[in-house]
Amino acid sequence: MTTTIGGLQQLRERVLDAGLCTLCGACSGLCPYLKPFQGRIAVMESCPVTSSRCISFCPRSEFDLDAASLRLHGVVYRGEPLGEVGQVLVARSTDAQVRSKAQYGGTVTTLVCAALEEGTIESAVLTRNQGGVPQGVVASTREEVLECSGSSYLAAPTLEALNHHRGEGKLGVVGTPCQLQGVAGMADSPYVERSNAPRVALRIGLFCTWALSQSFLSRLAQVASPEAIAKTDVPPPPASVFEVHANGSRTSIPLEEVRTHIRPACDLCPDMTAELADLSVGSAEGIEGWNTLLVRTEAGERLVETALARGLLETGPLPQANYDHLAEAATNKKRRAFRRVADRTGDAGDLLFMKLNRDVASRLIQD
Repeated sequence: MTTTIGGLQQLRERVLDAGLCTLCGACSGLCPYLKPFQGRIAVMESCPVTSSRCISFCPRSEFDLDAASLRLHGVVYRGEPLGEVGQVLVARSTDAQVRSKAQYGGTVTTLVCAALEEGTIESAVLTRNQGGVPQGVVASTREEVLECSGSSYLAAPTLEALNHHRGEGKLGVVGTPCQLQGVAGMADSPYVERSNAPRVALRIGLFCTWALSQSFLSRLAQVASPEAIAKTDVPPPPASVFEVHANGSRTSIPLEEVRTHIRPACDLCPDMTAELADLSVGSAEGIEGWNTLLVRTEAGERLVETALARGLLETGPLPQANYDHLAEAATNKKRRAFRRVADRTGDAGDLLFMKLNRDVASRLIQD
């Protein structure tokens, strides 16, 4: 269990002012003192509480990778390239309407809708662009899920919606690696019963290499208004551009320029494929209109089997070349993150907020 003790002042010192915040939203929606504001978590006023949920839920104050992996996957964190995986597939929705709104193959939308229709969950915490700014929402119908289709490359405080939600039914959460780490942090907190973590019955993770700060919005505004932007995308190498689809045309921004807006905290994240999930989904590079789908748990496997049986989803094996490239990219992100943390502390045994087996950490740092 997470042992971090402290309140808002400690969260501010250890995470917010230290540049470690990922804007996952795990600390927000709990009290009047913390709110997302212009791409950051703002401290509205001082808080007298000396032991509180905000710092306990935060995956960047202290995060036990071994405990989180053991709880979900039954094994401690091993540093495998793609995490704990059962099946590695390509997948896409069979529904043309879903695919037309999706970033790639519509797999996430299809799986969330199937989970709602089957009663696996009663609602899902998702991310929706509102005026160009991504925000967490709770969806309970197919129409609400479809409104959240597509990707946003800006960091989003999605878990604020999880904290705000009131109800008794089972929940699904679709999120990036840091957001699912936030859910795991809630489950590992001494305040777990004052969270919605026990109601989370489905976790769908999104592949993520980095997220952008809201400073990038001013650059996007030079291309088109938020309402006019239909889609943004980062095509696979060797393109090295950020594409903006708006007003029936496509504009490319050099990726080198885009990288100046990456949140610094992303450099310290070792997880590219959302390992703390039942299912993880990303693009299938070079296979247009399809997703890569990683099946990690029995709950994830059951949902995929249900979607296949109902004819909602089609799948196939991920080509070996795609697998090799994905595993290499994920491994490189792990190595970079652990090395940067060790460089920051000056001690390979001190990994700031991350708790894991020292031998695993040393292997990843030294490889």
